[in-house]
Amino acid sequence: MRPFYSLIVLLMLGACSAQADRTCSYDGEPDYAIAAGCLTVVHGKMLVVDSRTGGLTPPGGKSKEGESAQCTAHRETLEETGLDLIPRELLAVFETGFHLYSCDIHAGSGRIKPAVMEVKRGFWLNLSDFDSVQWRYPGQDKILRNILMPETDEKQ
Repeated sequence: MRPFYSLIVLLMLGACSAQADRTCSYDGEPDYAIAAGCLTVVHGKMLVVDSRTGGLTPPGGKSKEGESAQCTAHRETLEETGLDLIPRELLAVFETGFHLYSCDIHAGSGRIKPAVMEVKRGFWLNLSDFDSVQWRYPGQDKILRNILMPETDEKQ
């Protein structure tokens, strides 16, 4: 039995180090924020995570000391979804100080495989289902809708 458990531990460590090797590829002027995340839309679907405390949100989280907001967005998205994204432009700054960046997905990023237990799951939400889900934070849906579908927000 011991060799089996040793193999499991080695595989887990290898998976963690493989994700740790993916460094932040942002090379522009850094922003600094208490927290940051990524907004990514591919083929009419938005990358979201289902929070353990309830509700959907784009992936993101708290910054580490000295870490740029762009690299926080990259790291947190990698941890919560397993996807390697490239932070681009700043889309919004929430009242909490959370910075939301437009992020592109690397072609070889693979499938969603969360590396932490912070979230229940990560998945691609059809934008057509945007208004039928519960969002994690009050008012978050309005900010996201304005970014994703500005013409519909103006009509309301």
